[in-house]
Amino acid sequence: MARLVAMGSDKGRRQFIAGRWLARVAAACFTGTQPNDWVLVAASNGAPEIHLRSTGRVQGVHLSLSHSGEMIAAAIASFPLGIDLESTGKVRDWIALAEYVFAPEECEQLRLLPASDRQELFYRYWTLKEASGKRAGTGLRLLQARTQRARECDEREAFAITWQSNGLCLALAGERGMRAIAHGIPVRMQQRYWRFDT
Repeated sequence: MARLVAMGSDKGRRQFIAGRWLARVAAACFTGTQPNDWVLVAASNGAPEIHLRSTGRVQGVHLSLSHSGEMIAAAIASFPLGIDLESTGKVRDWIALAEYVFAPEECEQLRLLPASDRQELFYRYWTLKEASGKRAGTGLRLLQARTQRARECDEREAFAITWQSNGLCLALAGERGMRAIAHGIPVRMQQRYWRFDT
């Protein structure tokens, strides 16, 4: 409640409430319980954790939340995971941003693309790095982001999945060979599988 009251915008408060509601519904679906059986608390690093209300403990359920624009995403699993969602409408200097955050090979891939195609790949890499940082519990760290390279791979080798369409990119990072059951993702969103090399 303290975080909610401290928020300066109505939109931020609505997203905060909706994200927590979505997380409780996802936890209930995942475990066969009820949404009211779950409560969200802040971990020591500030990330949300989901606990059973009756015991106040984490019960082998891991949570990650993300929001961008008018969209909110929640992911639940029995292993640590991270999710990142980005609205992709803004025009930016993709190469300059990439050189600050991405591995050299990823920057080179962006440079080789026609300018009109850079935005799509930029957001794919960006959301993968954000999701990976959330999975690790550290958030996006520049040193890790610059040395960790995302490579597309077969789904059996994948540690991450992206979904992308015009205006939206979503990445989920977890464990190798994970299977995602996605609800609410538009059919038009292209799904790809990724591993991370250092």
